[in-house]
Amino acid sequence: MRYNHNILLLLILFLLPCCHPDIGKPIIPEDKMSLIVADFYLMQSTLAQFDLPNNERRPYYYAQLLEKYGYNEAEFDSSLVWYTQHFDVFEKVYDNAYKILEQKKDSLERSINTTTDVAPSPNPSAQ
Repeated sequence: MRYNHNILLLLILFLLPCCHPDIGKPIIPEDKMSLIVADFYLMQSTLAQFDLPNNERRPYYYAQLLEKYGYNEAEFDSSLVWYTQHFDVFEKVYDNAYKILEQKKDSLERSINTTTDVAPSPNPSAQ
């Protein structure tokens, strides 16, 4: 009887790791997480410009942001837990998100400068 218990215990020990997902990696990879974080901050600043009563629409916007990248809230939360436990990687994610935001800002500034540098076309009806 003791022999059967030992075999059962060994079997459980060998099969248990097969049942768990790979906890060595987050569900959302670094590059996508950086994009999500950058978009999250853009969305936050945009929503801060509007007076939303009781923040009733914010969860909808957050869900739409995650859906844009093919993830749901549970996957994001799970990844966030992983990243907070691996702060060195999380720091890289935030550094990349900052670079993404800087690139978007520079692109927007170039776009604004390009449109203001263009001379207005003459009005043909004024001739």
